[in-house]
Amino acid sequence: MLFDFLVPQIIFGPGCVWRLGAEASIFGKKLLLCMGKGSLQASGMIERVISPLEAAGLEIVYYGGIAPEPTIESVEESLKIAREYEVDMVIGVGGGSVLDVAKAAAGLYYEDSKVKEYFEGREPEQRVLPWIAVPTTAGSGAEVTKNAVLRDLDTGKKQSIRWDWWQASIALVDPVLTMTMPRQITAQSGMDALTHALEAYTSRWATPMTDGLAIEAVVLICRNLYSAYSKGRDKDARQQVSLGSLMAGIALNNARAGLVHALAHPLGVSYHLAHGLVCAVLLPQVMEFNMIAVAEKYARVAKELHLAEVDAGSADAAERLVHFVRMLQKRLQIPAKLGEVGLQEEDIPGLAEAALPSGSLAANPRKAMYADLVNILEANL
Repeated sequence: MLFDFLVPQIIFGPGCVWRLGAEASIFGKKLLLCMGKGSLQASGMIERVISPLEAAGLEIVYYGGIAPEPTIESVEESLKIAREYEVDMVIGVGGGSVLDVAKAAAGLYYEDSKVKEYFEGREPEQRVLPWIAVPTTAGSGAEVTKNAVLRDLDTGKKQSIRWDWWQASIALVDPVLTMTMPRQITAQSGMDALTHALEAYTSRWATPMTDGLAIEAVVLICRNLYSAYSKGRDKDARQQVSLGSLMAGIALNNARAGLVHALAHPLGVSYHLAHGLVCAVLLPQVMEFNMIAVAEKYARVAKELHLAEVDAGSADAAERLVHFVRMLQKRLQIPAKLGEVGLQEEDIPGLAEAALPSGSLAANPRKAMYADLVNILEANL
């Protein structure tokens, strides 16, 4: 048994964002603050972030307006600002898209080439700028991953720039920041986290370390996501889902994702769909496809969730888990099929073809060929 295990320093808990100023001061005096399109300001949560930074006497350079599907151009723009002001660190506050831009800006700060070259496969060679991840959603896991998912507007391609050194210097996870998430985003991001946990658990590259994190993440999310969705101010539910998302992200970062994510990228780009939504729709169908390879693993999760008796057979217990995920999907008002949100039959061959080179597909526990991908997508019409 031989494996690497990557994880940044983690600070977790309600109210821990107040440590942001003190922690950031370790890295210098001037920072680039990456943010999204205004939800932090609209919710009033921005003050929880700015106040500790100002109290620590830090100089803040702002870069906002990051879109839900970040582009190569958004990273180029953030790099231009960061270099112009000669910042000492980058802080990303927001969902996965914001964190990915902050991650790439810190990772490429000292590089000489254009972002697109690294997007197309060139490996970074220089040291990275320190960066701190402060997630405001519970789902992407980007605060603990080494990859930044970006889009190339010229080609329409969506993929990751991945580098071990791109781990955050600190992942500061305050569940309070997730309490103003709209119900729809709570549902979609939570199902994204559940997908991370289940795919990492069943990955061909799973290890005992990732298994332990992934199982506990599944349990935390399954037991608390609906409460977080239906009662947004339920502090305990928000905390448990945030913790589950964090643990799922660590597991994903070390074991990789699977077939759901292989299909989610081309689908999201083609139909401008939120990543979490696509994962949420595909998850139970892909679980059924993978059943033949991982029934015992699914059964173990089902028993942990008390969906099946301890002595129940693997096949029956595994089916109960898939049924539970389908019912959770329904309770969260997530469409049962992608046809409801835009999937067109004539696009299926191209979508299946686009998913084939994905590293996530290589990690899937059951080998999926072109015909398998087509069948899964046709079942979604």
